[in-house]
Amino acid sequence: MSSAVADVVPVRNAAGPAAKGGVNSVEVAGDLLRALSETTGPARLADLARAAGLPSAKAHRYLVSLVRAGLVEQDPATSRYDFGPLALRAGVVALGRSDVLKRAERTLNAIVEATGETAAAAVWGSHGPTLVRLVEARHELASTVPLGHVCALTFSAAGLVYCAFGEAERLAPLIGRELAQSRSVGRRGAPTSRTELERLTDAIRAQGFATVAAEGDGGLAAVSAPVFDAAGRMRLALTVFARVGRLDVSPQGPVAALMTGAVRSLGADLHGR
Repeated sequence: MSSAVADVVPVRNAAGPAAKGGVNSVEVAGDLLRALSETTGPARLADLARAAGLPSAKAHRYLVSLVRAGLVEQDPATSRYDFGPLALRAGVVALGRSDVLKRAERTLNAIVEATGETAAAAVWGSHGPTLVRLVEARHELASTVPLGHVCALTFSAAGLVYCAFGEAERLAPLIGRELAQSRSVGRRGAPTSRTELERLTDAIRAQGFATVAAEGDGGLAAVSAPVFDAAGRMRLALTVFARVGRLDVSPQGPVAALMTGAVRSLGADLHGR
C-alpha cells in the first residue's frame, strides 16, 4: 500500500458518467476514505483534502459526517484522522468472508486439533496486526481474545512476525510509539530500543517464526508464523497461544515445527502449488 496520499485518484465530476445512477456525495466520501487508506497512519485534513481533490473546507464537512457515522475518528490531541470503529468492524467482516481466510480457518482448525490450544489469524489493519479469525480450544483453561483485537507489535508473537517480515514503511511509526511506551512504563520482557528489536527480528527471520512467553500469572505463551503471497509479501500471521506452561514455545519444539509446516502448506494452497 502506497504511503503517498497524493497518488489517490481525484474526485469524479458529478456531471460525468460515474455520477449516473449514483450519489455523488457518497463517491466523494469514498475518495476521502480511499485517501485515508493510502496513508501510513493518522492523516492531516490538508493531506486528505489534497489527495481527494477537494477544498479543505469541503473535505472537513465530509469528515465531520464520516466521524458521526463511525467510519472515521479524529484524535483530539493531534486533530489527525484515522479509521473509526464502524470501518474497522466492516473491514474485519469483509476479511472474514474472503477465500484466503476461509482456507486459513481450515489450517487453524488443524492447529487446534494438534495442540489442544487456541489458534488465530492476524492481518494488517490501520492500527496494527488485527485478529480476524479465531478457533478456540475446547477446554476450561482455553485462552481467547476478541475478534478485532490489535496485537502489540513488539511484544506479541504475531506483532513480532510483522516486525520481521512486514513493510517497514508502515511499521516504523507504530514501532516508535510502542518502544517509547515500553521505556516509560518499564514493560518487562519487551524491547525498549530499535537495537533490541532488531536483534529479535533478525532471529525471527532466521528461524521463520516468533515465540513469546509472558511472565506472571495469566501470562500467555504463543508461537506465530507468517504466510506470504506469490510475490513474497507477508499476507497474514497464524498464531497458536495458551497460558504459560501449557504450550511448548522452544524453537526446536514440536509446536514451532507444526506452525512452520502449517504456514508453508497454507501458502502452497493459496498459490496453487
